[in-house]
Amino acid sequence: MKPKIRYLKQRKESGEYRYCRDLPTKLRETFPELPQQFSKELKLREGCDYSQLLKAMEEASRLYDLRIKMISNSDPEAFTESELKMAVEEVLSRRKLTKGQFVHVPESQYKTSEQFYAAVDAGEVLLNRSDHAWEAFPEIDDIIDDAKRSKKLTFKQEVLGDAWKAVQELPKVKQRQTMREAWNKYLADNNIDVTSNSGKKKQQKFDRILPHTGDFVISNETRDDVQDRIQRYITGKREQNPKIKAQSLKRELAEFIAAIKHVPRIDWGDRLRLTGKQNNFQIPIETAPIQGKSLNDDELRLFFHTCITKADAMWTALLLAAHAGVSSIEIRRLRADKDLYLDAKYPHIIFRGGDEGIAKTDARPRVVPIVLGLEVIKKWLPQTIKWMNSVNQNTPSATLNKRLRTLLGQEPTIKMHMFRHTWLRLARRARISEDNKHAIAGWEHGDKNNTVMERVYDTQGYKDDPELLRQLHEDQQEIFSRFIVDQAAVENVVELKR
Repeated sequence: MKPKIRYLKQRKESGEYRYCRDLPTKLRETFPELPQQFSKELKLREGCDYSQLLKAMEEASRLYDLRIKMISNSDPEAFTESELKMAVEEVLSRRKLTKGQFVHVPESQYKTSEQFYAAVDAGEVLLNRSDHAWEAFPEIDDIIDDAKRSKKLTFKQEVLGDAWKAVQELPKVKQRQTMREAWNKYLADNNIDVTSNSGKKKQQKFDRILPHTGDFVISNETRDDVQDRIQRYITGKREQNPKIKAQSLKRELAEFIAAIKHVPRIDWGDRLRLTGKQNNFQIPIETAPIQGKSLNDDELRLFFHTCITKADAMWTALLLAAHAGVSSIEIRRLRADKDLYLDAKYPHIIFRGGDEGIAKTDARPRVVPIVLGLEVIKKWLPQTIKWMNSVNQNTPSATLNKRLRTLLGQEPTIKMHMFRHTWLRLARRARISEDNKHAIAGWEHGDKNNTVMERVYDTQGYKDDPELLRQLHEDQQEIFSRFIVDQAAVENVVELKR
């Protein structure tokens, strides 16, 4: 059951949601003409995505705060450019207007006068569009008169004046954007869905950073201000955690900085690099990551013996990982009804990146033949996937690394990623072709356009091409040949002494 959201109301007739919140009593006592309540239609209804609803409520809350501020303060200098733009958008929304709605369309844009007047008759072009703009903003006469008399305009007047101009001008590519505007444009242009798992993570990172930097304007004139704000975030994170690594800060800021660089015609984007010779930010020295070791044959025998004889959801995750250096996030994204082909003549699993089609790199989608512990994987893998999706995304890796270290030793190089190095060593020993290495393990080498890879994206998988699958399956068997033993004889494995 989802928690009740404060200030969220639902219309009985349409079922649509709206944000409703009483204005402060003191304000209404001072300004009796004010309505009791601020209301904002969310354009969502029951059954909508919960994260979308929360985002809409957050935007409405920002508008409420702006409304209170506008009532309490009329000085334009008290408001940020971001608040001005938000207020203009709200005026247009309330009056059911759009930017450029009353822009003048010259007759010269049409090939013939007949075409122009036909467009007028059809309502596609309005003559004297400026008259419509004046009708939409009856306050504009007084605002213009005050401006001519050099009278200082109030914030509300500036908002109305900007909105009046906006309906008469074609929307332009903005060379000045607020960070929120830049972020939303970046999400839209890159087709990032913030309701998906990966999109949600990106949005969460943005929401963690913005309280440190505040909303700000991005333009060619604000270079130093933007850098100072990013440095403020870095400094704050280092104060909270003096041991934080440069890699962590880079990962957290990557999309945030990408959104800033996405603003057109910014000529200082290169200055936002967190590493390099320019020294634009004070950031810890980047440390080399601890590489996973490559397991030797005795360690592998002990490992496979444990996975098969002590099978559960977690050992099954590790058993699958060993088949091609598969990561926990890849296993997490598997769909039991679409990606598992464990009853096929050549049992295999196709990693397509889940419903979102996400892979770490374009080369990572792959097919992994299962040649060890097939019955264990058949029985336990659905529970493995369920467990991984029921906990925090970082939990499976930590849990599985702990199991590996309990079994094989406490060295930091003992971790799930070591199966990638181990598989590559075994594949080289078996002299597997580069193309088939690529198809199974997803390295960025080999023929990315071969027929093997095409089947990864085919919903039918290898149904029509069993020969291709047979080749991969035989290669995988060769890779693990010395470990494919009769499970009845698995008790003969000698336990390693650490």
